[in-house]
Amino acid sequence: MVADQETKTGLPFVSVVNKRTMTGTLSNESGRYYIEAYPGDTLEFSMLSYATKVLITPGLSSSLNVYMEKRLFELQGVNVRGRNYRNDSMALRDEYGRYFNYKKPGAVDVLKTLPANPITALTYLVPSKVRKRKEQFHEQLLYWEKEKYIDYRYSPELVEKMTKLQSPELDSFMYKYRPGYQFLNSASEYDLMLYIKQSFEAYQKEKVARKEP
Repeated sequence: MVADQETKTGLPFVSVVNKRTMTGTLSNESGRYYIEAYPGDTLEFSMLSYATKVLITPGLSSSLNVYMEKRLFELQGVNVRGRNYRNDSMALRDEYGRYFNYKKPGAVDVLKTLPANPITALTYLVPSKVRKRKEQFHEQLLYWEKEKYIDYRYSPELVEKMTKLQSPELDSFMYKYRPGYQFLNSASEYDLMLYIKQSFEAYQKEKVARKEP
């Protein structure tokens, strides 16, 4: 588990990298993580606003709890603007570019490699644990990028403005009617507002129906 050093609460989306194998993963929403490592391997834990932590995998334990320390900054006065999903997404893709661009070797890759190096071609045909980890990390990054995009467009500020709901009812409504990535990727602002309006009408009808004897 990866947790905040002061609060001892789990930290989501912490990057965990095995420096020997150069494979990585992300901690889940509760701070839990899983990564393959041998005793003596170097693990690096990093997250924005926290100091990077480097630890050596112990020889006798199969679990390792990590406590991250917040990084303190002295900042000059700044103009605060709304979050910019595009800039955040580009920064994340720059940091994990080789994982975002990872492609599973296909039949053409095997055929190209076979005449020159049969052993390398064989590794393409028999997936290794390292390659599986890279594929899983690639899928995790794409998944969380899509989730962040949904959060960016389907924001509490927009939904509250259109429905006048307040938390915790607002949270329940947003969870129940959370739109998918495919819809939001092609939807205009009008399409999204119409979706929220129609969802809220359905929500109100269900609410009335529950109250009826």
